Amino acid sequence: MSPTNPAMHARVAADALDRLVDDVRMGRGAWQHPQTVRQAVVDLARISEALAAAAQQMAAALDRERPTPAPTPNAAAAALREAGTAGATAAHHLRAAHRAPGY
Repeated sequence: MSPTNPAMHARVAADALDRLVDDVRMGRGAWQHPQTVRQAVVDLARISEALAAAAQQMAAALDRERPTPAPTPNAAAAALREAGTAGATAAHHLRAAHRAPGY
């Protein structure tokens, strides 16, 4: 059995987040209750953690494709590692928001 293409999952997740933002922007959706905000914070933390892991996996995949030793660093892989770090930082802040009073 051949491996699946993980990019299709990224596209579905991106499309869902685009719909969420567009629905709120256009007035078709609203953050009407603090509990829905609190649950969405938990879900966005999960998304951020997954983003961090996926970015690191993609960076590793790019690094595997390069000859060893590579003449120059892979800028795309380095940027993906930074995106992974940013995703982990976002997840940390979202978990802190979830624990904070205000809901």
